[in-house]
Amino acid sequence: MDIVYECSGDLEAYQHAIELLKPGGLFVIIGIPEVDDIAFPIHELRRKEITILNIRRQANSTQKAIDFLESGKINMDKMVTHHFNMENTNEAFELVSNYRDGVIKAMISID
Repeated sequence: MDIVYECSGDLEAYQHAIELLKPGGLFVIIGIPEVDDIAFPIHELRRKEITILNIRRQANSTQKAIDFLESGKINMDKMVTHHFNMENTNEAFELVSNYRDGVIKAMISID
């Protein structure tokens, strides 16, 4: 493959991405892994001349995302696994930052 986009943060998926890439390929890391340190097979990366690009997803995208949601152009209902009210915001952030209870996305509602 020319480009692999890894969006899960799963370390096994990182290895598969490197295996799938052809020489000169681009490995785009979008997912956020649960660990701080990751080992890559440096000799395979070097031999295949793989380029790694990290994406910080929220850069200049918050207002665009809000606009899409408000317009109804996208529906995020299937991705939201947990709902919280404003009083439980800390609990929501704790859940997400620790990847607990099978969380995919946590929604904090104003009402």
